[in-house]
Amino acid sequence: MPVRKNAMILLLFLHHRRLPGDLGLQPSELGEMLKLTRPTVTTLVNSLEEQGFVERINDDEDRRVVFVRPTEQGTALVMRTRREFARSIGEIMDHLGEEDGKELIRITRKVRRFLESRQEQVDGGGSSCGN
Repeated sequence: MPVRKNAMILLLFLHHRRLPGDLGLQPSELGEMLKLTRPTVTTLVNSLEEQGFVERINDDEDRRVVFVRPTEQGTALVMRTRREFARSIGEIMDHLGEEDGKELIRITRKVRRFLESRQEQVDGGGSSCGN
């Protein structure tokens, strides 16, 4: 069964946030960081766990605390997805040519800055900017 888009986003996020020796992230942290409800996180984690892409780890000190982290199979899927994405972007850039490729990069950066500033406003409770 293919991995659904939202589940893949969660897996990519877990992989990106993981540090060596880290137990992973708690489902509540995932929900907070990804702006997902608890039931949505549970559904996504259950799906990824059933497919062997993540595992739940109990905290040694408090068995009620559960962490979620990618498995080796999950990490392999993330790496494969990144390679496929990079290849696709390379094909797009080749098709566009140098000048249009640079323009696409410029516009993409501008959109990213806008989205980041908008997210900062949401997180900080600031008012909308006039950009």
